[in-house]
Amino acid sequence: MASTDYEALLDRARTGLPENPHRSERFTVPTGEVSYDGKNTVVRNLKEIGDQLRREPPQILNFMAREFGCPGVMDGPRGVLKTKASPDQVNTKLKEYTQRFVLCVECGSPDTHLDRGARSAPMIVCEACGAQRPVTVRRVMAIEKPKFPVTLGETYRLTVDDVNRRGEGVARKEGFVVFIQGARMKGATVNARITRVSGNAASATMVP
Repeated sequence: MASTDYEALLDRARTGLPENPHRSERFTVPTGEVSYDGKNTVVRNLKEIGDQLRREPPQILNFMAREFGCPGVMDGPRGVLKTKASPDQVNTKLKEYTQRFVLCVECGSPDTHLDRGARSAPMIVCEACGAQRPVTVRRVMAIEKPKFPVTLGETYRLTVDDVNRRGEGVARKEGFVVFIQGARMKGATVNARITRVSGNAASATMVP
């Protein structure tokens, strides 16, 4: 076979190959869905982000809380930062987390996992090219358990936003719903003594 024929076949074979089977351009960092609860920043889809990055949501939240210098709270699928941060700030931190804890430094692939093994620091292992690198472990802020903005037995000055079908006044304390027995006038500001606190609401009795 002539050398020109061989080179033509080689060129044809090369054009049929992908440029790079592990190109990171195919991967897009997930975008955080940000809302606010009082002075708190809520990342509503943190669990979904963790699923896409194949990382635990509390680890992602710990990173952002440390970067923002505030506590972080897991609330079901949501992550709550005890500070006010803009959507751009939140998503910038998500990109930084992805660069540090997800993407392979050799080939840029997001197809990695954390291998903790018996080492003091976990390793990021790339499933595309096999590269490994250690993760620098730094002290992180502990995840807090959700705290209610009201305390059983305490009395608060609350404004009635609405009245439900049972004739209870509906008020809110830092976004937390409080049902007040005896408060039947919408717009009234009353003293409410907390008689019960549950997962997403509290009951109270109107007092002088």
